[in-house]
Parts: sequence; structure tokens; C-alpha cells
Amino acid sequence: MKLAKFVKHGLCIFTSIAVMGTLAGCGGQAGSMNKGKLVKIAVCVSSQTPASMAMREVFKPRLEELTDGKYDIQIYDSGVLGSEKVTYDYTRSGIIEMCVVGTPMWSETPVMAIPDFPFVFRDVEHARRCYQGQLGSYIAEELEADQPVTLMSWFPNGARAFSSNKKLAGLDDFKGQKLRMPNNPIHVKLAESLGANVVIMDMGEVFTALEQGVADGQDNPLSTVKNEGWYEVQDYIYDTNHIVASLELFAGDQFWDSIDEADREIFRQVADEASDYAWDLYIDQLAGDKQFMKDNGLTVTDLSDEYREAMKIKIQPVYDYLDEKYEWAGAIRKMIEEIE
Repeated sequence: MKLAKFVKHGLCIFTSIAVMGTLAGCGGQAGSMNKGKLVKIAVCVSSQTPASMAMREVFKPRLEELTDGKYDIQIYDSGVLGSEKVTYDYTRSGIIEMCVVGTPMWSETPVMAIPDFPFVFRDVEHARRCYQGQLGSYIAEELEADQPVTLMSWFPNGARAFSSNKKLAGLDDFKGQKLRMPNNPIHVKLAESLGANVVIMDMGEVFTALEQGVADGQDNPLSTVKNEGWYEVQDYIYDTNHIVASLELFAGDQFWDSIDEADREIFRQVADEASDYAWDLYIDQLAGDKQFMKDNGLTVTDLSDEYREAMKIKIQPVYDYLDEKYEWAGAIRKMIEEIE
């Protein structure tokens, strides 16, 4: 047992040293000569996404401007510091100051499963109002009571659509299709309720799986289908927007407690500005992403209002699962529905 503990302790030390070495060696992608207080921000998505662009083009320059260079913001995007779960853990343990991640903490913080609830938002603009308003405030309050982080602001992580190399233009077309889904029970039950056969795999395996027929299709935002090159091995897009996923900007409590209230107010202001910038960018890109699919020969079918209601009825097992697992799930859906 002593040897096992020693090895485990040694691995933890090695991991921390490796991360700190990366942080020191990279000089933080920003390459700044600023001598202000260093603030390292891990961003899980690529540099070309609205969230990453907002952090680089709004958050960093505005924060440094409004604090007269008191802080040196260094951004590490594209997941270079590790997976979402890893960088979230680094943030709450104080290894890094801030991070932008999705919802890897849903299993230990149940309210973070809400962004994966299907068909709770009427459209992307409604999702934005919910995340930036009452819903976002509710989730932040619940999470901050349980975790050593502050949820600063919300960014778009994309409206999910289905793609396939088999015909997919209506509800009946899901039956028997092999759909890759993430290892998340909500997503798995959603696909199963639609009649599909679920194939669970990591993102890095998806292109080859689609190319070789291990999976017929998958669900992700159109921007992901474009950026990952999956459009090259897919023929159909069913633009359902069934889940409008989010990214969140977190500050670790160790860092947050180390700065004064005046600076916290500036961080909050700039976080909100970056959020607005990212949502504006994303909404502007939606039509272009859809046109890109058409230009590359994919058949794109929009989800009609009639089929949307029919799909919601068909995935009732998902809502049953959520209501059984979370006693507050029904009230949350009602809250979202009532947000104008």
C-alpha cells in the first residue's frame, strides 16, 4: 500500500510539474511582454470558434485595457492544457486561474446537465436569452454553492444537428441507423428513442468511423461537421437544433478570492462583453455553415414545426428519465418555456 501511495503521489507531482512546464514554456500563446499579474486561461475549443475568438479579441484586450495592464491574460486554446475535465479540475484546484469548458462536471454537479436537455429552447436566440438571463443565473448559483469556482459568463457551443451517409430527412429515417453519440445518457437515450442504434466513441474516432461505415451518422453543431471534415464522408444533414449546448467561463476561487472587488467587477463586465461578442459571431455564422454543407453536395433538411412536435413526443423516454433522475427537471423545463 505504501508503494502504491508513493507511486500515486509521484504521478500527481509529475502531472503538475508537466503542466507548469507547459505553461512556462509556451509563454501562453499570447506572447505578451506584460509584467502584470499572470492570468492563465485554458480554452477547450479551437482558436476558430466564437468562444475562443471572443476571449482573444475581447476579453484579453479589454481586461488589460480597463486595468491599465495590471493583469497579463494568457490564453491556451484548442485544449493544449488537457481535456475539459482536466482543465476544469486545474481551475478549481488553483493550478490555472480560469477556463472555458463545456459541461464535463454534470455527473457531480447535476444542474450542469441542463444544457443537454433536448428541445427546451425554441431557437438559438432563445437559448442565448436563457443562458445570459434567468436560467444561467440559476445554474451559476447552484454550482457555486457546491464547487470552488465562479461561473463568469456563457458562450455558445453550438446547436446540434444530425448528419448521416444514409437518407436522413424525417423521423422514420432514424430507424436502424448507427449513430455515434457521446458517452452521456441523455444523448444515448435520445438516439435510442428515435429508433437508432447507438455507437459510443470519442470525437477523435468519428471521421474514420463514418468513413468506414462503423457509424452511419452522428449529431453535432454544423460548425463541428465543417471543422472536423466530416462533411466529406456524410451525405445528409437533418438540421434539428435539438440541443443548444453551452460553454462556460469559470474562475477558480483561489484566484477570484485573491483580487479586490473593483477588479472583480471589471472581470464580470468584460466576461459579459465577451459573451455577447461570441453569441453575435455564432448567430452570424449559422447561415454560412448551412450553405457550406449545401455547397459541398450534402442534402440539408430543416426540421419543420410539425416534425419538431412529433420528435418531442417520440423522445418522451428522455424526459421520463430526466424527471426520474432530477426532481427539479420538470420545473426547469417550465422555467425555460416561460422565458420570452
